Amino acid sequence: MHHGVSRFYASTVWSEESDRYHITTGEGAIGTAVYKGVPLKKVLKVACGGVLPECGHLEFIGADTYFKKLNVFNYAVSVPYRKVRQHGGEEVLLAYEMNGKPLPKMHGYPLRMVVTGYIGARSCKWVYRINALSEPSMGPVQRQEYLYFTSQVGKQNAKYSNGFSIQQMPVSSAILSPEDKQVIVHSGTITLKGWAYSGGGNWVERVEISPDGGHVWYAVDPDNLTEKHYHAWRLWSIDLPVDAEGWLEFCVRCWDSSNNTEPTFVRSAWNWDLHVTSSCHRIKIYSVNKSRPETAKRLAQFEERGLDIQPITLPCEFTLEPVDEYLAAYRKRPREPKN
Repeated sequence: MHHGVSRFYASTVWSEESDRYHITTGEGAIGTAVYKGVPLKKVLKVACGGVLPECGHLEFIGADTYFKKLNVFNYAVSVPYRKVRQHGGEEVLLAYEMNGKPLPKMHGYPLRMVVTGYIGARSCKWVYRINALSEPSMGPVQRQEYLYFTSQVGKQNAKYSNGFSIQQMPVSSAILSPEDKQVIVHSGTITLKGWAYSGGGNWVERVEISPDGGHVWYAVDPDNLTEKHYHAWRLWSIDLPVDAEGWLEFCVRCWDSSNNTEPTFVRSAWNWDLHVTSSCHRIKIYSVNKSRPETAKRLAQFEERGLDIQPITLPCEFTLEPVDEYLAAYRKRPREPKN
């Protein structure tokens, strides 16, 4: 099962041995794991005798502390009761194992919620209390965050009631390799790798890559996609023909089983709240194509001198062209027009 989102943040957390370590995430703020637990609907029915008819939402309270606008809260989120009642793999689990082992501390030990198909914020960690409510949780995470606004809403006019609550995870994908702003020396082909995911019970059917910022798209070979599983990502790779050199922009999109895909440009899906601003993930790389004769010659010059072409902004330590070659080229193609 998947949980997580794809937005940038950095945090300091504690390892199992209580050593601090720094996590910086971006398009890697997503994961797939195998969870084992008990369906919440069974716990409510068998252990609690059911819920009252007016119950519309289930609130999960976590043991971790949450700060919002100088106030201190316990982490609190909720999901509709109709989600809890679902069958056919759309479970809400009280999970106690992850990948065949007890939950790691940083993943919610001893008990966490796993809300399949929903954004990771609803899968409360370190859960110690569940409340049956007639309305959604009034906790700040539920009421004030993970909201989707229109593009005309911003700091100048936003209210919590302007946005709707984000629940199901939208279709999304990302390029993990190469990294943004990386210099790639290649022979006319660049290998790209990444992930693709869709929530709400959908699954990824196709992944496409564009080498020109979103005009032309190439489909990833189905054999280069991992297997389909409910509530799990699909990893992909593609060897893309690339002739051009210099700064190039690559982007990725995927199509799910309901024919959803990401908007090509972020301006079409901009959300002032920043949460789940889903659009085609983009990277810029600097292409050095050594299958081109002049480029191969220049790379050989660097190699002969034991130098690296990177960083590309650093001037060469040797002359770029002998004087006689320059004069021959200049006389053949003068820079100034004839009288």
